[in-house]
Amino acid sequence: MPVVFARVDDRLIHGQVVQAWLPELNIDEVVIPCPKARESRINKNLLRLSLPFEYELTVLDPARCVGYMASSAKRILLLMSSLQDLQPLLEDGLQIKSVNIGGMHFKQGARKLDEHVFVDELDQNTLKILNDLGIDIETRAVPSSKSISVKEILQ
Repeated sequence: MPVVFARVDDRLIHGQVVQAWLPELNIDEVVIPCPKARESRINKNLLRLSLPFEYELTVLDPARCVGYMASSAKRILLLMSSLQDLQPLLEDGLQIKSVNIGGMHFKQGARKLDEHVFVDELDQNTLKILNDLGIDIETRAVPSSKSISVKEILQ
């Protein structure tokens, strides 16, 4: 499967992704899973405008995401707005070794893991599932930043 990098960032496409991650990873396409229930709230045209023209953008229902990526020959950045967007992909057979958390901003009832990462109980449960699956979880804003293992923070 051509997923080069999996990232959770509630801002989706923004400067850190465009200026740091995409060139560093030599990505061809950004894939964003978006459940039908949220699709009306996500503005694909604004996302497209945020991404330089040389990168393709695909926004798909999670049920179609894994099959789409498995059949692709492109180098893919899988970009999700929440940890919960990752879980159905794993259930559908997505194979990844690691996930990067770039930003999960404060919400009521959340605790701070890192400067830009706050997790609530649901997030913590998802992180435990990821950890139990052997998926490495890190927080890091840009490639040149120090990688911080979420496993170490949660213990």
